[in-house]
Amino acid sequence: MKNRRIKTGLLLLFSFIIGFHLLVISGIITYENVWGGRLKNQKEMLLFETLSIVLNALFMVVVLVKSRYLKLNISPKIITVLLWIMTFLFTLNTIGNLFAVNNLEQYIATPITLLLGILCFMLARERA
Repeated sequence: MKNRRIKTGLLLLFSFIIGFHLLVISGIITYENVWGGRLKNQKEMLLFETLSIVLNALFMVVVLVKSRYLKLNISPKIITVLLWIMTFLFTLNTIGNLFAVNNLEQYIATPITLLLGILCFMLARERA
């Protein structure tokens, strides 16, 4: 039951994050509020936001495969390695968010990426 909650939590968080990045692309949320406030123009924003959406979609696929909701012929060891990489990336992202130049990333994104890192860590430790 606990592992199901971890997987569901990760899938919900990744869905929320993809939705957030779509709001940035649409202009509903200004791009000054993302990427540490360091984006210079619309073209940079589109590139970085597209990258974010693709990465988060790939993260969702990893969780779906680990959860056995998606049947792909990928070794469980590869999925576990990918989860460890995700743990590392979310840990780095959490540190980066702490030094963001805007409050949105510091106070909202930091706990979200910390939670993602913890949940990925817990899922990576789970036996196949």
